Amino acid sequence: MKKGDKIVGIILLIVVVIALGATSIYKMSIKGSENIAVIKHAGKVIRTIDLNKVVESEKFTIKTDKDHYNIIEVKHNSISIIAADCPHKECVKSGSISNPGEMIVCLPYKLIINIQGHQDKSIDGGTF
Repeated sequence: MKKGDKIVGIILLIVVVIALGATSIYKMSIKGSENIAVIKHAGKVIRTIDLNKVVESEKFTIKTDKDHYNIIEVKHNSISIIAADCPHKECVKSGSISNPGEMIVCLPYKLIINIQGHQDKSIDGGTF
């Protein structure tokens, strides 16, 4: 390998490292913009929560028809259903969500939690 080849290789390596660093900084700044959790029951908005402003974790219960329930836990930048008395508990199994566009659905009790905010429009973000 010649001296010129080594210099070109080092310059290319530096350019790649700078590009990756700039990309990660940009993605972190976009992700922290706004994450508003919207909780709906039977199509009506029950509560909206700005997940970026949550300081301490909070748990609350949403009662539906015939004394059925869903227990929701809100933490900084995430929300989840931690307990429910629905038959298959798919809403509990779905875990926590934290990114715009994600949602948790409890179909038997008509409960929907989705996160609204700035979405990443890149190919990796899944939206075109």
